[in-house]
Amino acid sequence: MLAVSAKAARVRREHLHSKHEMSTVLKIQCHYPGMPTPQRGHASDAGLDLTAMSVEQKRHDIFFFDTGVSVQVSAGFYTEIVPRSSIIKTDFLLANSIGVIDPDYRGRIFVPFRHLGKGDGVEAAEQLLGQRIAQLLVRRLEPCTIEIVEMLETTERGSGGFGSTGV
Repeated sequence: MLAVSAKAARVRREHLHSKHEMSTVLKIQCHYPGMPTPQRGHASDAGLDLTAMSVEQKRHDIFFFDTGVSVQVSAGFYTEIVPRSSIIKTDFLLANSIGVIDPDYRGRIFVPFRHLGKGDGVEAAEQLLGQRIAQLLVRRLEPCTIEIVEMLETTERGSGGFGSTGV
């Protein structure tokens, strides 16, 4: 009887998990006719690939790539922009590490890249047009209550930071 109860609990958890996944909706508005729609390379991939549709040089080494999309995600979620791993094959690096797209933002998603190569980077940036440059991740928004305190609880690690646990 215990095995049946454990199995029933597992099935119930799986049902709730799949039901939850089905209730999360990401609406995508495409701003360029015939543009590639954001999609996963494989069904199990975490992120949806975003394509560079246009580019604007903001500073001598910073380029804003327009992905041509705006998004709206279900309540309780937000999205993040991260570079595709293949960006390492270029002279570009995501300028702001991770791009957080707040759930109420409805504008186009731009991805800022820093050019680390030689020259002004304009030609290199133009070569990325039409290429998949970043990924869009859907994340759960975890609201929390902020509590300002005089002191934090002590731990064994304490304030040991960078490299404090060894190399």
